[in-house]
Amino acid sequence: MYTTLSPCDMCTGACVMYKVARVVIGENKTFLGGEAYLKQRGIEVVVLQDTDCEALMTKFIEEKPDVWNEDIGE
Repeated sequence: MYTTLSPCDMCTGACVMYKVARVVIGENKTFLGGEAYLKQRGIEVVVLQDTDCEALMTKFIEEKPDVWNEDIGE
């Protein structure tokens, strides 16, 4: 699975449930999800720390904090 952000709890569970072998994450500075749980379940986790992904998410969070906070459950 390829994802811009670290996966949320629901996506983490889906990766485990559907036996995804590897999760490639664009960046995990703006949101740190279930990476540790994925690793515990034997799933390979690759974090690229891509500056474009981080800039995209930082801009989104700054411009739409209400949507961001609703999406991540805060």
